[in-house]
Amino acid sequence: MMKDYYRILEVHAKASLEVIKKAYQTLALKYHPDRHKISRKQWAEEKFKQLSEAYQILTDPVKRREFDRSGYVQNLADTKIDEIMEEEAYFYLRMGIEHYIKSTERNSFGILFGRKISDLTKAKEDLKTVLSEYSNSNHVEDAHYYYLLSSMAQFEYFLAHIIDLEKMFDKFLNQFPKSRWFSDVRILFAKFYLFKKRDYKNAVMQLNELERLYPETKIACDADVLLLYIQQNNKTLSL
Repeated sequence: MMKDYYRILEVHAKASLEVIKKAYQTLALKYHPDRHKISRKQWAEEKFKQLSEAYQILTDPVKRREFDRSGYVQNLADTKIDEIMEEEAYFYLRMGIEHYIKSTERNSFGILFGRKISDLTKAKEDLKTVLSEYSNSNHVEDAHYYYLLSSMAQFEYFLAHIIDLEKMFDKFLNQFPKSRWFSDVRILFAKFYLFKKRDYKNAVMQLNELERLYPETKIACDADVLLLYIQQNNKTLSL
């Protein structure tokens, strides 16, 4: 039985070479036998073997064309371009989120060796791809949200980064007023003013408004904690 190399690499049948390469790199790292316990080593070895085989076929123009013409991949010509774009956008979104989640699992030892920073950088690259190359995709909202999370988690405080990040917050809040992430982005924006920009007055203003808009919720509790932090660390600031 012929294998579905596209399914093995978790990409669309019309995926670009760049997407195929990135999918292989991500999955090869995930399923590498050395990363699994002895009980799952044989399973991982088989998965890794399938990934390598799929990669060799789909990155070779001649072999890929022969595979597509074999009759296994059906109705490629009928596939709408927007469906392909959606799948590719979802691929980059998924990779970005995976890198972000991985960064949150890093301990201080990981930070010491730059692993957390590397994960966040990769996350931002993938999410930025969704925002810039698939701007009409249904996945833009989620990509924007996780891009903000990744940016806030990075240890970057230079002026250009602060300016760009503030614009990204404004853009999200204006573009997605009904987003499921809206209140989370609002509290994140307040944290941006507090910890990134060091604009305490703006932070206080936003936190007070969040307490008013979301009474008796986690958002209000988080806002209250941050206001207490500001009060304790800025005695001269009137709240």
